[in-house]
Amino acid sequence: MQFHQVIGQEKTKQTLQSMVTSDRMSHALLFLGGEGSGKLALAFAFAQYVLCTDKQDNDSCGKCSSCLKAAKWIHPDIHYSYPTVGSKMISTHFLPEWRKAMEENPYLNAHQWLQHLGAENKQGNITKDECVDIIKKLSLKIFEGSHKILIMWLPEYLRKEGNRLLKMIEEPPDNTLFILVAENQEMILNTILSRCQLVKVNQLSDEEVKEALIQRKNVSLEKAAATAHLAEGNYNEALNLLENT
Repeated sequence: MQFHQVIGQEKTKQTLQSMVTSDRMSHALLFLGGEGSGKLALAFAFAQYVLCTDKQDNDSCGKCSSCLKAAKWIHPDIHYSYPTVGSKMISTHFLPEWRKAMEENPYLNAHQWLQHLGAENKQGNITKDECVDIIKKLSLKIFEGSHKILIMWLPEYLRKEGNRLLKMIEEPPDNTLFILVAENQEMILNTILSRCQLVKVNQLSDEEVKEALIQRKNVSLEKAAATAHLAEGNYNEALNLLENT
């Protein structure tokens, strides 16, 4: 995903681009924002930008081998972690479902993700086995990029198991980048929060949601404006409203 494919968030995009171009990037970032703000899409675009081999002024090139793989969620140096169901399950078991869900809607919420797994009535979790697997993956050498990157969506689901990751977050292997993507800061372990640089992702404006609906969903101006107003800056909610009207 490229930055221009992310709705709004122009100031945050500039901040992220500057981190890379000025070589002042923290090794652990927390993208914090409400549902439908685009924080996960921003994380994808940022990871692709970091690994792009032909960066443009304000975006990844979208054409190099790294970009093409990142855009399909198959880059060997970008790892993903997210809530799953089952005490022994790890994210790798659900990669096909993850890629399909992200292609359809990278603005989705946790309930919709669990629906993709056929487990909407179960409690999602980021398990002990998942933490062990993350440490194993990030201990491997870099395959082809400049960095190893972990994108963890909803670290709120870590609970006490997150303590297993503290040492690696605090003292990561060389050229390793953690990107945590969260909605509820109060549900994240303080020991993890203290090790991350915060990237605040604001809710979208009604105008940004309206324009996105017109351009991406071919919605009439009147319907797009009404839907955007009801969605209150949540693009995912806007999509849900369209689907149910």
